[in-house]
Amino acid sequence: MEAVGAAAAAAYALHLFTDVFEPAVEGRLDPARYTPLTLVEREALTADTARLRFRVGRPRRPGAAEQAADAVVAQGAWAVDVKDHLVQTFRTYTPVGWEPGGPGGPGCIDLVVKRYAGGSVSRFLHGTRVGDQVEVRGPILTWPYAAGRYRRLFMVAGGTGAAPMVQLAERILGDPADTATRISLLYGAQTPADLVFRGRLDALAARHAGRLDVAYVAERGAPAGQPLVQAGRPDAASVGALVRGFDAATDAVLVCGPEPMMAAVCGVRPVGVGRGQGPLRGALRDLGVEPASVFKF
Repeated sequence: MEAVGAAAAAAYALHLFTDVFEPAVEGRLDPARYTPLTLVEREALTADTARLRFRVGRPRRPGAAEQAADAVVAQGAWAVDVKDHLVQTFRTYTPVGWEPGGPGGPGCIDLVVKRYAGGSVSRFLHGTRVGDQVEVRGPILTWPYAAGRYRRLFMVAGGTGAAPMVQLAERILGDPADTATRISLLYGAQTPADLVFRGRLDALAARHAGRLDVAYVAERGAPAGQPLVQAGRPDAASVGALVRGFDAATDAVLVCGPEPMMAAVCGVRPVGVGRGQGPLRGALRDLGVEPASVFKF
């Protein structure tokens, strides 16, 4: 009886303090390696853009991978690498939704992906179906941020390139310790329908009046005399109006979008790990903004 009691006590301790008897957790995010995540939901936002939700698993007691992931997320803007395993290439995407999950059930990660004719990974992702698995590595820190570090953040985004701006704006405005930072965003797209984050940004601006200002521009299809979406694109005039009052000592400018927009606003960021930001060009250079104050996603 003593042996049975000791065995029962040992088993209870293992259950209480370890995950020995827990089922294996699938879909654990890991900054160091690719892991398969299952697609659980997809929503068409436009004819060529979709929101994809992947299930994320998390053990009852987070291990080294979860601790490393949490540390990255806590540091600022972050992204994940998504692999097209068919041709062994990858692309980096900024999540716009993140629930880590835990003992109460699995979490999830949301990506908004635009399909490009020449984009291997975007075409691969648009071809996935609910239940399919995709290899993901991350989170990866893209831009460090700390509460109260900046007086103002000026953001320029095009299309789905608004993803890091949405992630950052929700983080900053939802942080009770970060009450002073103001955000001004110039958000452009080809048509008003392609401003896929507009509803989300409008709701955020309404909740945080005076701290988030968003100006929308569309290259075509913007109604004449419609104040909510102006006809045009991020260019010298609109960017100049955005950054009026910029102070290099207290502010930063963040830019993300398709290559033509990047070239016009700040210069294209070189492709490849370790290539840096590249020289500052375009409207921001002409406006005299210091290169050290600009970050290209």
